[in-house]
Amino acid sequence: MKRCTALLALLMFAAAALSAQSTSAQLAETGWNALRNNDGDKAAAAFGEALSLNPRDPALHVGAGAAAHMIGRDAEALRFLQRAVDLEPRLLPASLLLGEIAYSQGNIDLAIRSYERALTQTPGNPQLTARLADWKREATLHHGFEERRDDRFTVMFEGTGEEQLAVRATTVLDGAFRRIGRTLGEYPTNPITVILYTQKQFHDVTSAPDWSDGLFDGNRIRLPVRGASQDLPQFDRVLTHELTHAIVHSIAARGVPVWLHEGLAMYFEPRDATEAETRLIEANAFVPLIDLETSFNQLNLQQATLAYDESLVAVRALIQRVGTGLGLLIQDLGEGQPIEQAIERFGFTYASFNRDLARRLHAGTP
Repeated sequence: MKRCTALLALLMFAAAALSAQSTSAQLAETGWNALRNNDGDKAAAAFGEALSLNPRDPALHVGAGAAAHMIGRDAEALRFLQRAVDLEPRLLPASLLLGEIAYSQGNIDLAIRSYERALTQTPGNPQLTARLADWKREATLHHGFEERRDDRFTVMFEGTGEEQLAVRATTVLDGAFRRIGRTLGEYPTNPITVILYTQKQFHDVTSAPDWSDGLFDGNRIRLPVRGASQDLPQFDRVLTHELTHAIVHSIAARGVPVWLHEGLAMYFEPRDATEAETRLIEANAFVPLIDLETSFNQLNLQQATLAYDESLVAVRALIQRVGTGLGLLIQDLGEGQPIEQAIERFGFTYASFNRDLARRLHAGTP
């Protein structure tokens, strides 16, 4: 009788284990499907539950890492992906995604190690080899830079010739941070790194378009300092522009349309919205905002100028309507609400806002 009871218990345990594996597989399938549908929240929930049933499955950790990255939780994504690599060092997708996120977060050493591991699985892969070589060149370049730090900002620069610019940058950043925070109602605590480059270094590292004066890449502000000491007001404006991107990103790592990102950055420089509006009216160049929600990097100089002008005018109009509620709008976007939904809390629709903007620009309403 005791043997039968023990056997029954063993069978029940095995059945429970098989059931857990089956449930885990179903949850994983739900997670992967959600990722394919760009539903990061659903994917994160599915992979989280699957991992509670099967915590040593490296593929589940990859899925959880991808989901966390999709919803803007990159520190969490790194932990999941590092765990996946610890469990299975040969898991190529884990190393690749770990490398990319580590690089975006400024951890270039981890990025390099991850891609070196990936190359052991695909030796000679030209894309991985080229990417790894770029990162190693950047790491070598930065190794020779000096740093100026305070509680919130780190400014990296090359040599004593740029030291005064680094001192000025720290002062400008501190003042702009407080001014932007007052308007948005948010004072992010994330540390921010600024790197000052020569023109050649900037384009070698970023591959940014020729018209770019600076870049925020999700973790670091990168600026070419061509002639900055001869035009300090322009240096201040570009620095404030990129700082705005960094602050908005820290509030909402996803979901913010490019026109809103860029318009805010110009608004805080500050740039003259009335002049921008005049240029748009003269050019009769209104573009629906839905067409300005993604990157401007493929635009030529003339197209980019008009896109930036319209973004600035749109942001001024938005601030006139929502005031200090702008920070709440950005938070809602970061939590996954589409702008059509997020904007309705202020009593108007995205479509009506777009129509009013078009009417203003076409009619030349002051």
